[in-house]
Amino acid sequence: MYKLVISDLDGTLVNSNKEVSDYTKKIVDLLKQNDVHFIIATGRNLKGAKHIYDILNLNGEIICNNGSTIYDNKGELIFQKIVDKNIARLVFETALKEECAFLGSYGTQLYIGEGTLDLVNTYLYNPAQDPIEININNISTFDFEKIVLMSKDNNKLEKLSSEFNSLKEVNAFISQENYLDVVHFETSKGKALKVLANSKNIDLEHTIAFGDAFNDYEMLKFAGKGLVMANGFEELKKEFEVLELTNDENGVAKYLAKVFSLDL
Repeated sequence: MYKLVISDLDGTLVNSNKEVSDYTKKIVDLLKQNDVHFIIATGRNLKGAKHIYDILNLNGEIICNNGSTIYDNKGELIFQKIVDKNIARLVFETALKEECAFLGSYGTQLYIGEGTLDLVNTYLYNPAQDPIEININNISTFDFEKIVLMSKDNNKLEKLSSEFNSLKEVNAFISQENYLDVVHFETSKGKALKVLANSKNIDLEHTIAFGDAFNDYEMLKFAGKGLVMANGFEELKKEFEVLELTNDENGVAKYLAKVFSLDL
């Protein structure tokens, strides 16, 4: 039987309106009552993840920034990897050259390219709050846990993903449509899953993971069972078991209710 459940948020656990359904909340409560660990693993920073964490009344760790940061149940940082400054500069230069929107994050602070707030906000579900504007002259003075390049041209983002991944210090992937995420090469949601499972003395074969995009790949691969949402990326569906339902149909919660024989 599975002892740890780990789930992505956007496109997976939350619906298209970025909401958690009452049904999902009830299922997560029942899992906790059955001593099953429920962990959220997201590309969001702590501020964005904590909102969902609190709604679900969770009491475990939070994996943020695609595994670049892990926080304990008190919101204290217990793991962190920073993007190399030379890589950050290269990614920023690439954003300028390829006309991509640049969004960086560290803790709860957001960073954008100088004069691009309106452009960046066209890609975000919620407008960026008090971002710091950066340029080629000051970028090296800042640290980033995650960088996102945004473009309506997904072919361009896929090309850049391959180029960045040819560098030893980078882990780059398409996290959702129009988003290319760049993090430290030693981080991923999958590596974070390994860290937390080991800390709880849980064998990976007793873990189950849910995701929808390339930033979930290692997490799905490392888990005892990895499942892709019906609305997930087609490339992932070729490699992992696919849920019959989407994130708008409570796919994760309904699957868990069946697997754990949970009655509401």
